[in-house]
Amino acid sequence: MNVSERVKIPQLVLDKNGIWRASHAEKMSYPEEGNNYCFAVEDNSFWFKHRNNVIFELTKRFSFAKNFADVGGGNGFQVKFLSEKYPQKQIFLIEPGYAGCLNAKKRGVNEAYNIFFQDFPFEEKQIDAVGLFDVIEHIEDDKNFLTDLAKYLPSKALIYITVPAHQWLWSEVDDESGHYRRHNLASLEKLAKDCGLEYVYGTYIFSYLPPIMSILRAIPYRLARLFRKARKNTLDAEFDNHTPSKLAISIFNLLHNWELKRLGKSKILFGASCAVVFKTQ
Repeated sequence: MNVSERVKIPQLVLDKNGIWRASHAEKMSYPEEGNNYCFAVEDNSFWFKHRNNVIFELTKRFSFAKNFADVGGGNGFQVKFLSEKYPQKQIFLIEPGYAGCLNAKKRGVNEAYNIFFQDFPFEEKQIDAVGLFDVIEHIEDDKNFLTDLAKYLPSKALIYITVPAHQWLWSEVDDESGHYRRHNLASLEKLAKDCGLEYVYGTYIFSYLPPIMSILRAIPYRLARLFRKARKNTLDAEFDNHTPSKLAISIFNLLHNWELKRLGKSKILFGASCAVVFKTQ
């Protein structure tokens, strides 16, 4: 049974901004200003740059044959990057937030779809790999989400995922970002099994960040809750965290280069985010 026999794909229309759209939508747990906030920091952020390089390392080590769709891909930061790395392949953005699609078009992303993945023509576009980059933490029932997504993909399709790590690093940033959970590699391996997916590979990334995040975020957050003290909105402060001093950037880059070399042949045992690869049966 092929994908078209399992699911019914609605007709899409191309709007005046060159964005493909469907007539219906539903709400995700993501702040409405989230895409515009990310758009303001992505291009100059050490964090987003390294995550893109990690994604590229994963797609090189566990390669896909045909085309790629970035599900919940925000402003097209990953799509633009992967399109440059894989010019011979088609890289699609699937983003339910219209602001994200508009920002992606500003970046020069050609294929922007302002829809949920259930409306995307995966079979027609020959998709055999998808990305979920810091997406599933925004979804309350991630098991149902992944199980449903797998129905739209061919056998042996690859699913690349990044997600915040360690529940003990929870802070007001998670609250304000609309997160439901932070994962670890064990919980992601269980999630793959529960969804009928093969757990191909898993690693931590940003190995140096947990101590920093614990001191600057998690511990103050817990103390504030313990003493019932209000903490100010932190999304504005996060802008500065993505553009630290030149000295800090130099140190981070050395650590990033070590991580990328490590990912090419092994894995990292500790970090502030997880990066995993699942495969459909």
